[in-house]
Amino acid sequence: MVAASGPHTMNLLSTRAAAAATLAAGLFAAVPPAHGWTRISCDLAGTVATFPTTFRQFRTDGTELTQVLFKLKVKAADIPDGERADTDCAEFVNKDVDVVLENVAARNIMRGKALKVRYKYDESLGQTLATKYELAR
Repeated sequence: MVAASGPHTMNLLSTRAAAAATLAAGLFAAVPPAHGWTRISCDLAGTVATFPTTFRQFRTDGTELTQVLFKLKVKAADIPDGERADTDCAEFVNKDVDVVLENVAARNIMRGKALKVRYKYDESLGQTLATKYELAR
């Protein structure tokens, strides 16, 4: 049996080829790049440069979110044991960093006192959740 050839056969082949190319492009667009997401974890040690400001948000379900905001003058930065960082953390040294701590009492943060915080950045969480600070243990 011989395959029929003609104008309709060519249209069918070009339509299938276009559909396959579109499908392949869509699949490659959905796959994240090979390098993955940027993740950084650094222990920042320094001096509290400003008075802490407390921000409270009361939600409609009755829960409360408390945030303490202040500037930290970073004097040393290290990658914590067991954590990963796509950078060496040196970019934070000798800089004032805006720190936001959640559910920490402002009385624990005093201007002029030494403080150590853990900075975490995870690009895969999205822009609003990517940056997080915690009191270092």
